[in-house]
Amino acid sequence: MSDKLVFVVILITSIVLTGCLERGDSLAPIVTITSPANGTVRSADNLIISGYAMDDEGIVAIRVDQDDLLGFPIFQNERGKNLVQFGFRPRQINEGQWQSDIVVEDGNGNMTTLQYILEIDTTPPVLELSPIINLGGGRWRVTGTASDNQLLERISINDTVLSFAAVQERPFSLDVDAEGISEVTVLVRDQAGNEVVQVLSP
Repeated sequence: MSDKLVFVVILITSIVLTGCLERGDSLAPIVTITSPANGTVRSADNLIISGYAMDDEGIVAIRVDQDDLLGFPIFQNERGKNLVQFGFRPRQINEGQWQSDIVVEDGNGNMTTLQYILEIDTTPPVLELSPIINLGGGRWRVTGTASDNQLLERISINDTVLSFAAVQERPFSLDVDAEGISEVTVLVRDQAGNEVVQVLSP
């Protein structure tokens, strides 16, 4: 390769690299909610929304309903970091759909807006139990029906968890070994985390 050709290659490379360096940061931050997942159904009890934001130029603001989380004492040392984990409690939540725009800004002013939606369910399941049937031989039969305005997630009788697909209504029956016990505890939980518990005695 001649000296002239080498010079041309070096010149072109220099121009390309200079253009890349002067282009600046054009990438917006990444923001993800890890819990509860976007679009899921949750109760309002002890609800904390958690996630993370990341950017190679550093995160300077995480705004939820105009409040900058990085302005609160718990997160004040996170400003400017490339990866920021955050969490917050919604100000006010009622039954139905709850929505918030989470806006993340990096050190160069690039912003990403995440539209976050939850379906809030504050209604506990309904549990209807029949009287316990004494089968003799130290065994009891527990029968009933569980229902919910959304979907049922769990039915347990003492330490036994019943297996079923997510449904709005589920009749059940279970024979329980009653030796050494004086009562039976039935728990029903919906997919939002609302629970109802009833205790039966023969």
